[in-house]
Amino acid sequence: GEVADRTRRLTAQVSLADLAGVIGEREARVRLHPRDARAWAVLGTAYVEQGRRTADAANYPLAERALRASLSARGNRNVAALDGMAALANARRDFRAARTWGEAALKAEPKRWTTYPLLIDAYTGLGDYKATKRTLDRLLELRGGPAVRARAAAVYRDRGWREDGAAAISDAAAGGSSPAERAAGLGRAGERAWERGGLKDAQRGLQEGGR
Repeated sequence: GEVADRTRRLTAQVSLADLAGVIGEREARVRLHPRDARAWAVLGTAYVEQGRRTADAANYPLAERALRASLSARGNRNVAALDGMAALANARRDFRAARTWGEAALKAEPKRWTTYPLLIDAYTGLGDYKATKRTLDRLLELRGGPAVRARAAAVYRDRGWREDGAAAISDAAAGGSSPAERAAGLGRAGERAWERGGLKDAQRGLQEGGR
């Protein structure tokens, strides 16, 4: 779980410029150490994130090559690479493949929280809302924090459960460990309030969130 968690932090919480730096660093690393499964997994996941953010699908074949190199170096218990393959499949909107890769990752390490958001995306894409809710409930048992609460809010919103979504966003905002996290949570709270028609709550949330 620690390696997969660190891999996601390296790719999901950096700017595009920093992401390019991660890619350059890992490309250099694997040239020198072509059997470094961890470096290949980080590289592949970074390519997925770059492709997702820039809407440039040319990143995806590069991501697949890197992730398969990681799997080849370490085998099917390489959870960071399995997560990466699930993220790649979701980015390609191949939700069946994302489900397969994500479920393989959970089989290898059932308590690794980083896989659950990937499976939530896959199940949602497949329209399997029972599995989405079950997976979300398990994620909330394993992991708290603003990012997870915001993910819960997105699921509730997509299902039309606006009050549950608003509560989850409020929890996310309150649980932010930094001003930036709290501002992001408050901004999302304002957006959800606007959707519910709560104009005053929306204005307050958006103002406090700096939007």
